[in-house]
Amino acid sequence: MLKLEGVYKSYGAIRVLENFSLDTEQAKSVCIVGRSGCGKSTLLKIIALIASPDKGQMWLNGTETSHLKEAELDVFRRDNVAYSFQEPLLIPYMSALENLTDIVGAEKENAVELLSQLGLSERLDHMPSKLSVGEKKRVDVARALLKGSSLLVADEPLSNLDPSTGVKVMELLNRHAKNGGTVVYSSVEPSDARFADYTISM
Repeated sequence: MLKLEGVYKSYGAIRVLENFSLDTEQAKSVCIVGRSGCGKSTLLKIIALIASPDKGQMWLNGTETSHLKEAELDVFRRDNVAYSFQEPLLIPYMSALENLTDIVGAEKENAVELLSQLGLSERLDHMPSKLSVGEKKRVDVARALLKGSSLLVADEPLSNLDPSTGVKVMELLNRHAKNGGTVVYSSVEPSDARFADYTISM
């Protein structure tokens, strides 16, 4: 379960979030839609416990996170949250496959199967420098899926993907939600909200 209540966030004089609230049940997917620069990434980082709000509360799996000390927050985030960045952060000296097996401890068989489902069966041993932007994006999404966290947050997971690959990515993300997780993702394209249970417009 994910819940935010009265969240505010500013950068200097620029207020990005004002009295934002969200209450969702487990096994749901949420799409946050809005133009570039409207605060989607900031909101996702707060939800993923990477950034802290200036004011407000957040509950994840029954835990109110604002009371956690830094060390406790690190452990809680590691155990409960997977994050796919807008710009994929792959380990540059590891292959696509190793970015899954060595970083999140995924079984090789599972990692190979997932990468193959995402059209990367010919790229398993390629280093990130040899992958296209869209291929790196798919590896990053696969890594988040294989982490097996209850909450999966994805910043524009459909960017740089062709339509058919985008549909496959969303099928996998929604499978995570149907299996008991929660998925929150963002997009600049209102049409991408069709994959979600409900939509937030920013």
